[in-house]
This record gives sequence, structure tokens and C-alpha cells, in this order.
Amino acid sequence: MVYMIFGVMANPIPDPRDASWEQALRYENYLEGMAVWIAFCMPFGRRVSNVSIGKYVSSVRSWYRRFHRGKLGLGAEGSRIQDILKGYARLVDQPPPMERHGCAPEALARGRAMVMAAMDEFHALMWEAALDFGMLALARGCEFAIDEQREKFDEEQHMTALDVTMGENEGTPYYHAKMRKRKDLRVLRGKHADVYIAGAKQGAPRPFLDAVQSMRRWLAARRARGVAENRPLFCHGDGRAITVAQVREMVRKCMAAAGLDPAHYGAHSLRIGGATAALAAGVSPSLIRLMGRWSSDIYEIYCRMTLQSALGVGSSISSAMVSAATPAFKHEELELMPQEMDEAKRIWDAWGVDGDGDEA
Repeated sequence: MVYMIFGVMANPIPDPRDASWEQALRYENYLEGMAVWIAFCMPFGRRVSNVSIGKYVSSVRSWYRRFHRGKLGLGAEGSRIQDILKGYARLVDQPPPMERHGCAPEALARGRAMVMAAMDEFHALMWEAALDFGMLALARGCEFAIDEQREKFDEEQHMTALDVTMGENEGTPYYHAKMRKRKDLRVLRGKHADVYIAGAKQGAPRPFLDAVQSMRRWLAARRARGVAENRPLFCHGDGRAITVAQVREMVRKCMAAAGLDPAHYGAHSLRIGGATAALAAGVSPSLIRLMGRWSSDIYEIYCRMTLQSALGVGSSISSAMVSAATPAFKHEELELMPQEMDEAKRIWDAWGVDGDGDEA
């Protein structure tokens, strides 16, 4: 919008009813100009990589296709933008990819205690419960907070206090929460993910994070404040939902208090940290994938989540000691381990399916 209105002073949204070659070529040239503008004018105040610019262009095309049922410009198949960006990458040193570290449970607990000592009790209890949930649920920030740039609170979509149910299994306290699956928002509405969060088992060593205890204290505090049960699960005193930006800022404050560089942390660090802690505690990647709601047809074939498995993962995360040398997940995709590939192949063979998931 900024480039189109202030840069070339043209209508940023072409009429989808005009399918002429002239209009398609004109807007393809605008897209090329936008890519070059981002690369060399640095409107964000920093160098942007060729990969990120390509994603910006793809996002614009996708938005136009979804809302106007038409193709913007010549479409990806007729575009020269990828060639332009390859040339840009050869001529200009690209910025390094942003490093995003995972929060270690011990560091998060230590830093959080220092940060929340300066807060009022209501918000301290809220942030303790929210950060515990984010890590043990392997949650994306937008799954338990509001992306205020894109949405408003909707009790049918976002977590409320009504979505939390307490329970106990073989001496392990837990709570069950219903939540949405962020990656499925384009095709699903509602809360389709069931998450089980484990607390400290009676008689067991005290973990770094006791998510059940923090959630109980938080629910009691919001009820005492008079916050309605159908308001956001994690909210301020007036019932306003916390935002992803606020989660990001709180994570950075906690990690800075723990003596770590806050620039390497964000809202997603809770998800990364939870998965890394689970891996360090010996939890199999297949179970981590299920807990984190990562998609994989292979895992759906031969793995099913049970209450006991879910609580075991949560207990492992909350107690895991994670060092800098611990292997971490750096991407959303979790690779199959050799033994899991063997198991998948065995099932494929039994079902007469080849390695790509197609019938042999």
C-alpha cells in the first residue's frame, strides 16, 4: 500500500474484472518495483534478505487471490521477480537469518521470578500461568494471545477460562485445555486441539515450572477480580486479552533478567524451548510432534496421543535441565529419526504404500 500510494501514486488494488494483458503487465511491473524498493531503499530501516522479499511478494499475491478471486499481475508462473532477487543476492551481501533461541525452563523460571517481583500480584499470576502454558503446550504465541494487528477477541476462537478443566491421573495433577490450531485457521474455525498440561506429582522433586499450580492461582485471581469466565484466558484486569507483542516483550524481559541476550528471544521461544527441553529429557520426536501439533501423515499412521503420554511430556519439559550444548529444533519441521523411519516403512509395506505415501 505504501509503495503503491506514495511511491508510484497508483491504485493498489486493480479491478479483478479487468483481465487484460496490459493491466496484468502493469501490476507485475509494480510488484517488481516493490521488490527492488524493499531491497535497496530499506523502508524497514534495515537490509531485508532476498528470501523475505520473495515472501512479501507472495503474500501480496495470495491476499489478492483470496479477497478478489483473481490473479495479481502475471502470477508467479510468469514472474521475473525470483530472478531479480537471485541477482540481488549475488550483488549484495545478505543479512544473516535471525537467530531465535528457545527458553530453557530453569532460565525462564529464574528470570520470571525477578521480573514479576516488580509487578502487581494480579499480573504476576497471569504472566506466570501464561508463560507456563506457552512452554508446556509447545504453543505459538497467537494460540494463547491475540494478534492485535489481524484480529479481535472471539470467544469461539480464542481461549477462555471455560476451556480449562482440572483433573488428576495416578497422582499427577493436570489440566485439560481446548485451543485452536493456528496452522489450520484457513480451513477450520473453533477450538480443535486438546492440550494436557502436567503439574508436579506429589512426592516428586519440585520442577522448575509447575503449570497446574500457576493456573489454579491465576483462575482464582481472575475470579476474585470479577473477570467473566468467557473473557480471554490470559487477560489484564479489565478483561482485555494479552497480545502476541506483549508475550514477546515479556519473554525478552525474563530472559534478560536471567542474564541472556533478549535479542535472541521472542514469543516463539516458548515453543522452541519446550520442544528442546522435551528432546533433552529423552522424549521421542514423534511424541513431541504430536504434542506440538506439527503436521505429519506418517506420525498420524502409527502414533496416537494418550493422556499418560501427554502428561509424561509435560513433566519432562517442566523439569528438564537444558544447557547451551543441548540440540535444539531450529525449524518448524521435525525430522524423522532412523528408528521412526523403520517403523513408518514397516507400516507402509504392510499397507502396500510406497515411501511417498502413494499406493504402490
